[in-house]
Amino acid sequence: MRPLASKFLNLKTEQKRKAHLMLCEYALSKWNIFVQTKETINYIDSVVGIRHEVDRRLPNDALESAKSQKDLAGVEERYREPIVALQDDDFELPDNIEFAYYAIYNVFRKYVLNQEIDNGLIINQALASEEDISKRDEILSEVVQQVI
Repeated sequence: MRPLASKFLNLKTEQKRKAHLMLCEYALSKWNIFVQTKETINYIDSVVGIRHEVDRRLPNDALESAKSQKDLAGVEERYREPIVALQDDDFELPDNIEFAYYAIYNVFRKYVLNQEIDNGLIINQALASEEDISKRDEILSEVVQQVI
């Protein structure tokens, strides 16, 4: 196991939560930059042929809910359609943005819905929102240092 991963695993529960939230803040910044470059983001549901406009605020609301540990804005319901669309390949995003989207969704599921989500999954997804692979260890290292 890499030393950095070991450091994360040795964090206390609340420190892990803070690290997850900080990493998802980073992922959210990537999402927000992406959506600012798009007038609208749409996809067509291949099952029923309905056009959907992506809710640009959903990841923001999900992260705010995760921070407060309660669903502040109907996030659980609002995620249903786009998550299925991502899994069905109806809704496509650049890889790093898709990782950001999933990281925030999973941190919401972990801290609001109390679902069993692997700690490493959230970390890896949030870090994968950074396209420059060489920066990922540095980002994680900074976050771990901040929560210790």
